Amino acid sequence: MNFERLNPPNISDLVYKQLRERILRHEFAPGQRLDLPEMEHRLGISRTPLKDALARLESQGLVEIHARRGTFVATIDALRLDEAYKIRSAFELYVALCLFKYLTPQDMARLQALREDMEQLANDGRGWQAVIHDYLDLDRRLHELFVERGGPPRMLALFQQLNVHMQVRFVITHYGKRDFEAIHFEHEQIFTALESQRPDHLHAALLNHLEGSRMRVLKNLAKESPSE
Repeated sequence: MNFERLNPPNISDLVYKQLRERILRHEFAPGQRLDLPEMEHRLGISRTPLKDALARLESQGLVEIHARRGTFVATIDALRLDEAYKIRSAFELYVALCLFKYLTPQDMARLQALREDMEQLANDGRGWQAVIHDYLDLDRRLHELFVERGGPPRMLALFQQLNVHMQVRFVITHYGKRDFEAIHFEHEQIFTALESQRPDHLHAALLNHLEGSRMRVLKNLAKESPSE
């Protein structure tokens, strides 16, 4: 009888996932210096998997590694984030005008599944604070699917390099229930526009959502760094 070989989990993957989650949930504060020897001790690992995990986090804009100074949780620059949002909007609004030519029945099924999952989270009895991280993961998948299906091959890689969705996760500690309700309402407008098969409707719904998202993030980012 043949058995499929089972590989042990990659330690650096496990470390990456744990650190990523703690950073996104603000258990490590933006700008905080990470004590690597202490992390090695508490995690019971060597430096190599920790360095591998931190390199992945750096590529996503979650940590900053400075030679001879140390490793720090990233902070958010409002001007750079605003610029990233505007570039993201250029990508997605371009895609909205040609997306329907490329969507397959399988794509529509994926979009419908995302819609149902978002609706389930929006009505989760635990409250929006308990589901916001999972909801934003669905949000990222939705927008990446648009760019993947409607844009040229390299556009998705460029879109992901903007790290907009990841940076939003830094700011959500200042979000409120009305912010979450607005995000969900805007997504419903996008799904309704997809059902219409009208590029102009999708373009308008995406524009409303992207601008609304940009303004929410900048408003809540200002709460994180209030002017003196």
